Amino acid sequence: MAARRYRGMVAAPSPALAAPALWLAALLLAASAAPLAAQALPPDPQPSAPRAPVPPEALPEELVLEGDNIVTVTVNGVPLRFEVSADTFGTALVNPGVAARLMLLPEARRGWQFGPVSVEGVAAPVLADFGAGPVPLSLSWSERAASARADGVIGVHLLPRKRVTFALHPPAPGETEQRFPMHRAGGRANTRIGTEVTVGKKKLMVIFAAQRAENLVTAPAANFIATHREGGFEPGSEGTAVMNFAVERPTRMMRLAEPILLGDLVIERFAVRIEDYGYPRQVGEIAPGDPRFDRNHILVSRRKGKGRPDLLTRIGRDQIAHCSSITYDFAASEIRLSCAAPPPSEG
Repeated sequence: MAARRYRGMVAAPSPALAAPALWLAALLLAASAAPLAAQALPPDPQPSAPRAPVPPEALPEELVLEGDNIVTVTVNGVPLRFEVSADTFGTALVNPGVAARLMLLPEARRGWQFGPVSVEGVAAPVLADFGAGPVPLSLSWSERAASARADGVIGVHLLPRKRVTFALHPPAPGETEQRFPMHRAGGRANTRIGTEVTVGKKKLMVIFAAQRAENLVTAPAANFIATHREGGFEPGSEGTAVMNFAVERPTRMMRLAEPILLGDLVIERFAVRIEDYGYPRQVGEIAPGDPRFDRNHILVSRRKGKGRPDLLTRIGRDQIAHCSSITYDFAASEIRLSCAAPPPSEG
């Protein structure tokens, strides 16, 4: 039957035709809304770049040491306490227990000679941080302790500073500065730091060793000094010098009729290691009333110079008791002493 049309009325679509139309409209609406939703989402966070490590601050140019002269150095990640000494040459030293705690593996043999006494040891490379990042360093040790009050001993020449000052005591009014050229000896493996003084026609290397009381020389150096400066042994002056690793060596006190002048220092006495590297047979004895030590006596020496200077002459703290500080200026290659007026020499 043909469909009837009525004026003013519209035939409703059949359900079969309406469902596809609604589905298409929903699809178009979703498609148009998708870009809006995508724009509304925050962007994916970008992974942050790793931060560069902060470099350690540069060390101050000068290190001032007081009291026991102890510094802390981190060795292979372990903080250690070292005594700083101007008398210690070559590599840094640690006590045997410290080497065991660090589990150090020896890679070289080391040895130290104190006259007839030998101390055998070993050495190993480590990384040492003085405060500005790790640097290579060699440590040595033996069965003997290197220090009784710290983990080890380190020479002043191994500290990464332009200047190192040993503050001995508060300064006195009117101090003046003594300047001495710095002299290095012993090569890289056995570096020692000191200065030189002329005795006779040769130069004698001297090391400032404020940790010991007396000036100190070996037997050959005593023969050399005594025959050039009229030296002799004082009666009843036997003593003992304590060396590195607590090695003890017998001494006698030698006095000079003609003192050695080192700047304003008037050096008149040395403790002599009487059994080390020979015997001081050329020194002789000081007799009662010995005219060589009479200031009113004109001394004419007829002694022939003998012996030999070596690298083991030390100037002790008694000699520089009037000085408040010693500065090792590695940049200027000089050693400076700040001193009050020197005490009068003995007559």
